[in-house]
Amino acid sequence: MFRKLLLLALTAGYAWVIWRMTLTPHVFTSAQNSLVLHAIAWVQQLPHGGWFTYDRTEFLANIAMFVPVGVLAALWLPRRWWILGAVVGVALSVGIESAQAAFLPGRVADPRDVLSNGLGGLLGATLVGFVRSLLPAPRRRRLRTRTA
Repeated sequence: MFRKLLLLALTAGYAWVIWRMTLTPHVFTSAQNSLVLHAIAWVQQLPHGGWFTYDRTEFLANIAMFVPVGVLAALWLPRRWWILGAVVGVALSVGIESAQAAFLPGRVADPRDVLSNGLGGLLGATLVGFVRSLLPAPRRRRLRTRTA
């Protein structure tokens, strides 16, 4: 029972994070956006840092943002159905991109976001599937019938 309540609280909390990051008009204030751009410029000045562009940073951030989605979805599912956690990630991403296109004129719906979010969901669900495969299967409780 405690496990389900904890999982529910984590899911609700992370749903708020996803909503805040994807379905509000602006993710960052101008000061925060400036900080991100300065950080990317700093990394690009490092040796071999030229590959670190804004587009690649955004792609990697989208993957990282959806890893917990895959983890949480897989934890809600039975052990053998962990791969559906990735499907949940893709479905959620398609819904978000559709909502952005329909209701948020300041936001841009991008198919690359669906790809990166789906990869994150797959990575998170795979992690859960792998860890669960290492653990022993839980014993099922059998109802004992009384014989009179």
